Amino acid sequence: MDQGRIGLVAAAAAAAFLLAAGPAGAHAFLTRSEPAAGAVVQTPPTEVRLFFDEGVRPAKILVSRGGGPSAVAGKPFVPAGHPNEIVVPLRHDLAPGPYAVNWSELDLDDGHVISGAFVFAVRSGLPPGPSVSTQSSSSPPFSAVASRWLLLVGLLVAAGSVGFALVIRRTRSVADSLLLSTALAVATLGAILSVALEPGQSGTRFGHWMTIGAVVAGMATACALASFRVRSLWLPAGVLSVLLLGLPTATGHASAPGVSHWLSIPADVVHLAAAAFWIGGIVQLGLVWRSGEPGLLRDLVRRFMPFALGAVALIGASGIVRAFNELSAFHQVWTTGYGQALLVKTGVLAAVLVIVALYSRRAIGVELVLLAVLIGAVAVLTNLRPGRAEAKIAAPAASDTVIYAGQDDKLAVGLGVTPKGDDEVAMRATVIGFEGPAAGLDLRFGVDDSSAAARACGPGCYEATVSVSGQPRSFAVRIGRPAATLRFAAPAEWPAPDGLQIVRRAEQVIDGLHSLVVHSRLASDANHEVTTVYKMVAPDRLAYRNIGGGRSVIIGKRRWDKSPGAGWVKSQQLPPLRQPAPFWTPNVTDAHVLRTARVDGHSVWVISFVDPSTPAWFTAWIDRSTLRTLRLDMVAVAHFMHDRDGPFNAPISVDAPVTSP
Repeated sequence: MDQGRIGLVAAAAAAAFLLAAGPAGAHAFLTRSEPAAGAVVQTPPTEVRLFFDEGVRPAKILVSRGGGPSAVAGKPFVPAGHPNEIVVPLRHDLAPGPYAVNWSELDLDDGHVISGAFVFAVRSGLPPGPSVSTQSSSSPPFSAVASRWLLLVGLLVAAGSVGFALVIRRTRSVADSLLLSTALAVATLGAILSVALEPGQSGTRFGHWMTIGAVVAGMATACALASFRVRSLWLPAGVLSVLLLGLPTATGHASAPGVSHWLSIPADVVHLAAAAFWIGGIVQLGLVWRSGEPGLLRDLVRRFMPFALGAVALIGASGIVRAFNELSAFHQVWTTGYGQALLVKTGVLAAVLVIVALYSRRAIGVELVLLAVLIGAVAVLTNLRPGRAEAKIAAPAASDTVIYAGQDDKLAVGLGVTPKGDDEVAMRATVIGFEGPAAGLDLRFGVDDSSAAARACGPGCYEATVSVSGQPRSFAVRIGRPAATLRFAAPAEWPAPDGLQIVRRAEQVIDGLHSLVVHSRLASDANHEVTTVYKMVAPDRLAYRNIGGGRSVIIGKRRWDKSPGAGWVKSQQLPPLRQPAPFWTPNVTDAHVLRTARVDGHSVWVISFVDPSTPAWFTAWIDRSTLRTLRLDMVAVAHFMHDRDGPFNAPISVDAPVTSP
């Protein structure tokens, strides 16, 4: 019966624990850039400047035109006296055209990596539709989660065991010294790994505090071990253990810029102290339970219960305060990774309640296992951006611009159509050839039976407003004299429904495939085309064969290439390619559902979108039941691609070719 009561107290405390946001760091965000996202500059810039709202350090930054060679001329750097800026030197011979900036930075505050992308242009137009700057936080690596788990387990058990020994048990034994030294050693290891396994952390606020924490935890471990021979050293080890509870607060959201420190820091300290007392007490009771001393266990439970209930109340109250600091809207519980991790913790709690109710005799042992899982969820939370920071990212505003693209011999033509009231549409085209933006063309736009001459909006950029009566049926772009006309069917619904979430879910489906075969036709102009068969096998195997041409095999960091009539040539592949993977980057914008259709008997959504990082325009045929991408068209500079995907998850293999010794 006592064990059941302990289990219920444990479950109640875990429930309150769910309300708290796990300690983590703040995040720096890009506030502006020079050139700005979407800017068309007439003079080629000699550098790109990125401005953030907090101190940063450059990680990997690429600037390129049409996926070509890098335009970066030197190592990106933080200028003296401006810790919130990154300067990226550029070559002085930038050709006209659009340039994609793919950046990533390391936060000086918490060491997390934030990345993003935007496009600017030199004397040329940009892809139709708004050119936005996107940014996202990297997924937490396993090493970061594991190191945080070790740190939290060690700190909570160490401090809680000290509190239990002083307040509840009121005596100290060899077992207390053993538990304390073990927990402190685990915390020391976690602090060291938090810095050692994550490159760049040593120069961040997070890294500085973790280094100090590792030193203090190491000293406490030494005192705890020495207390086996000198009992008086247990007390300084215990004091240091309690002081170490401030480490998650010092490195966490509670002390991050932009929150009410006078409220968040005390709430976080109280939350950690109460959780430590409760968890340390459960560990101590678990050890007594396993030692087979029922009389001692009953006596300790009787003493522990009032304090445990008080700890539960403190955990709940402080957790509510912390949750309000980390979530700025209720929907962030299910729309952000941070909120979803909280939901996972809720699921673990449900398991605790069921197991405690059905197996009260073993409640302590089972709960210790589930507590380890709960702390694992908190370790994940320490590496995720909280809801309030998620809302801080300036997400691109929803756009009504529908994207189309086509080919006129060597010209790539991107078209954006935006409704303007009930009787007009704004049309903007970007025309790019082998040599860059195609200027001086005679363009005319059409909507059904109406048309209008286009005016230049920059080299390669053309725009006009065209009258429309009711729901449009088709759009057209007439280029040059004699005229070549590209025609596009208007969306089935006008304005067209947003399709971004469908594209995101299609990306997840591709990422989750075991294997994928793609038949691709790629043309550089109307007269030159190559057909390629790609075979992709997770996690990093790719083989492709050009019909009538060469072949290549890529496995991890190894690569083999074969030209017709020649042998295989081995080389290094850096970085390794993750397979299967979408053909577009995560930075897509202006995704809209054009219509539904059928591909090989499957009902599909036809969705168009633009990837400003390349830049390239896409049309995807996505299965409405499986969310598999069955067809994909891409239009970019000298790249006119038509893909048919499948089979999916077929039993295929990609092996290293047999080469001559």
